Amino acid sequence: MAGISAWRRTPTRRGPYVVRAVAELRSWPSLNVSGTGQQVTFAVHGTEILRLAGRDEIHVRLTAPAIGRLEPHLRACDQVHACRDRAWVAVQVDAEPDLELLLALTSVAIKAHVA
Repeated sequence: MAGISAWRRTPTRRGPYVVRAVAELRSWPSLNVSGTGQQVTFAVHGTEILRLAGRDEIHVRLTAPAIGRLEPHLRACDQVHACRDRAWVAVQVDAEPDLELLLALTSVAIKAHVA
């Protein structure tokens, strides 16, 4: 079948800190991982709390009350942005401190959904 080429969509490559975050979070016993590639999500007790959203972005489901408590701190952070759904925030993870922030917010998200 010479001359015929199949177009294949190449997935978005994840940034190195997002890859590290996913590897770290896979080892957390309270998180259940589902999906592969771009559709990786993490859940706690059946509730999705993390999802990959772009090359260097991860959405974290904190809950509206948790966001309310953290709002002054989150507002001061350039790496965190509100999502349309008020229970979620978007975290840009493109440096070591951002990775640490994501892991801390993930801990808050777990606690918010376990309590």
